[in-house]
Amino acid sequence: MNLIKQVLSHDNMRAAWEEVAQKKGAAGVDGVTIKRWRRNWEENLYTLAGSVWANTYKPASYRTFKLPKKSGGYRTISVLTVNDRVLQRAVLRIVDDFFDMGFFNCSYGYRQGRGLRDAIAHIIALRDSGYRNVLDADIDDCFNNLDHNLIKHYFRQTVSDPILNRLVGQWLRAGVKSPGDTRGICMGGVISPLFCNLVLHQLDRAVSLMGWRIVRYADDFCIFCETAKETQQAFTAIEDILAKLGLHFEPNKTRLTDFEEGFSFLGVTFLGDEYSFDSNMKHIIIKGPFDGSLFENYIPEGYD
Repeated sequence: MNLIKQVLSHDNMRAAWEEVAQKKGAAGVDGVTIKRWRRNWEENLYTLAGSVWANTYKPASYRTFKLPKKSGGYRTISVLTVNDRVLQRAVLRIVDDFFDMGFFNCSYGYRQGRGLRDAIAHIIALRDSGYRNVLDADIDDCFNNLDHNLIKHYFRQTVSDPILNRLVGQWLRAGVKSPGDTRGICMGGVISPLFCNLVLHQLDRAVSLMGWRIVRYADDFCIFCETAKETQQAFTAIEDILAKLGLHFEPNKTRLTDFEEGFSFLGVTFLGDEYSFDSNMKHIIIKGPFDGSLFENYIPEGYD
């Protein structure tokens, strides 16, 4: 069975719908809520699948709103229609494993069986192995600067199905502000994290080939080195790597540091042999080895 048949099979579409319904979420620009979609869910699934087969499916534009960030400024969140969320989830359910097999172990964001506490455990293991010099990096407005042509290129390298590639192109175009835009993906899209990982996997690959240690969670990452000189070399090299991907450091949030001076990664602060974070209105400080049980209910800002 080819991939698009797997995606549009009734069992997969139903499972995708159930996952979307479980997450709830607001209505998109069409005003259709989860509750309303549920009234005719089976008919809606057949209609949605049929529109893809007939090449009449067109994603709706996104409804957007701004959320304030603790660090200042705002984060723009996009809300897709239930139709588009179901179809993106159906695609992701089938293709995700194909891409995940090729991703590196240093990548933790939005991957099955991997998460924030695994990333924190990796950082502490590197600290305790002598990699105490750090390039604390921030990509300038990453999601809004991801190149559509690169996303489509890296997607096609793994998935050759023409209908799936057509859908990817449609979803990328649905979020553009003007017809000529070829950059930016929506924060809030079901498949957006995969698009982000597709591009930034190229960063993981390049850094690993150079022999440095990287820990990345979606577009947040740090580089760990044994000497301060190496972190300076890493800064220069990674600046070039990002430029080739159409991305750049955020200069006010990227710095060379070490565990003694301290740095933060996804709301977890590392200082010397301690790490700390806020959870459930408590400030938790841990000294020494990693304790994964403390992170069971911790969700960093922007990833809930």
